[in-house]
Amino acid sequence: MSNNNKRLPFIIGSSYLLSFIFIRMMVIIAGSVKHENVIAIKEGAVKTKLYIGRNIIINGYHIHHFYFGVLLLAVAGWLSITRNKYFSKVKLAIMYGVGLGLFMDEIGMLLSEGDYYSSLSYLLGLFLLGILMNIIYFPPFWNSIKNNFADFNLSGVKIIAVVFKKSIQTLDFFSRGIMHHRKAIFIIILILIIIDFLLPYIIKII
Repeated sequence: MSNNNKRLPFIIGSSYLLSFIFIRMMVIIAGSVKHENVIAIKEGAVKTKLYIGRNIIINGYHIHHFYFGVLLLAVAGWLSITRNKYFSKVKLAIMYGVGLGLFMDEIGMLLSEGDYYSSLSYLLGLFLLGILMNIIYFPPFWNSIKNNFADFNLSGVKIIAVVFKKSIQTLDFFSRGIMHHRKAIFIIILILIIIDFLLPYIIKII
C-alpha cells in the first residue's frame, strides 16, 4: 500500500483513538453516569422537558453520544459515495474516525444492558484499532494469503509454510513498528492504566 493509500486509514485510526479517549475522559470527569440529578430527571422526580448538562435529556429520554457517532458515520459515508464538493477526503476521514470513537465508547453499554464501564468497550475498541492497523501496515500479508489460497495448485504443506513465513515477517515488522513508536504507545498505555486506577475513586467522589 502506497503512502497516499495509508494516509486516510491512518487519519481514521488516529481520529477514532483520540475521540474515544476524549469522550471517555469527559464522561468520567463530568460524572455523567448515574449522577443523582440525571437519575431524578429520568425518573420524573424533576419536571423538565429539556436538560443539557452532564447529559442531554429530552422528555426523560437520555440522548447518548453514540447517537451522534452513528450520525457522523452516516453523514461521512453518504458524502463519500456522493462525491461532494464541500468536504475533502481528509475531513471525511476525520469525521468518520470521530464517529467511530463516539460509537465504540458506548458499545460495551449497548451489549451489557446499560453498564457504561463494561470492559467490552475496551476490548472491542482495541480489536477495531487492531483492524485499522492491519489495513494500514499489513495489506501485503493479507493479499499474499488471499492469493495463495486462491491458487488451487498449492499444496497444503506449502500453504502452511507460506502462512508461517509471512507471519514471522509480520511479527518482525510489527515489533520494529512498536520500537519506532514506543514513546507514543507507552503514553497511551499509561493513560489507560491511570484511568483504570483512578476510576473507582472518581466515581466515589462524584
